[in-house]
Amino acid sequence: MMTTSRQPSIDKQLEALPPLPLTVSQVMQITADPLSSANDLMKAILPDQAMCLTILKIANSALYGRPKKVASLESAIVVLGFDEIRNIVLGKAAVTTFRNIFKTRRAELEKFWDHAFTCGLAARIVAEHLGLQSGQFFIAGLLHDFGKLAMLLTFENRYDANRWFTEITTTTQLARERELFSTTHAEVGSKLLHHWQFPDTLISALRYHHTPGQAGKMIGYALVVQLADFLAHCCALPERPDDRALKELLDLNIPGFLDSWHERNLPWEEMTLEYLFAWLAVDRKHGSSILDILASS
Repeated sequence: MMTTSRQPSIDKQLEALPPLPLTVSQVMQITADPLSSANDLMKAILPDQAMCLTILKIANSALYGRPKKVASLESAIVVLGFDEIRNIVLGKAAVTTFRNIFKTRRAELEKFWDHAFTCGLAARIVAEHLGLQSGQFFIAGLLHDFGKLAMLLTFENRYDANRWFTEITTTTQLARERELFSTTHAEVGSKLLHHWQFPDTLISALRYHHTPGQAGKMIGYALVVQLADFLAHCCALPERPDDRALKELLDLNIPGFLDSWHERNLPWEEMTLEYLFAWLAVDRKHGSSILDILASS
């Protein structure tokens, strides 16, 4: 049993991470102001050519399926909207921050990035199923395990990527993580987003995606990411699970999930799980380039 807290080491690591680019804070201010115009947003992004290129590439990706090519940043803002542009900017900045650790530990982290991206897609799909604005949920899903990257940077070989990055997080595993490191990746991830001044909804989604019952009024965000996390892990199974297997795995790994879902009066039909998983499999093919776009220079 660990007797000394490792929390100060993690806090120090988070403080050492570079701040997000000025573009990010400007975009967040502009998109939060109802009086802002598309021109205001364009002026904030134009000086950052890497960000402009990222937005245009994503706007023209198969994931969005635009029949007509988006040729300018102005057009992208009009087509995608303020919220989607903000989420692309946030995702690009967050992924870029950890780009170097991926280059130096590629073999260990390939599965991590694949899971993170798949979870983002799954969260987007679940949100659309619920009739919610999906862009913010994609970012929540994409970043849901970023606390693990901060813990890997802090504890190096003591935080075993082969264990913590590939297995689905159960209540038992979460307790073990806290016992060994004085905290959990969910708590570290929420602190990271707070350090970056991300919206409270995203911070809450990361903090409680394994414990939605503690999320208070923001439980809906946590439930969406929790289900997305589960679906993403199922995509990594050696054989594609059928509907029965999906239900058994959900009951085994997240006991009481459906009770929490029903308590929120969220729609759930007999075929919902199978439907969402099939939808994810399709989007995963269409969106395979998105992560590379976000991580590119």
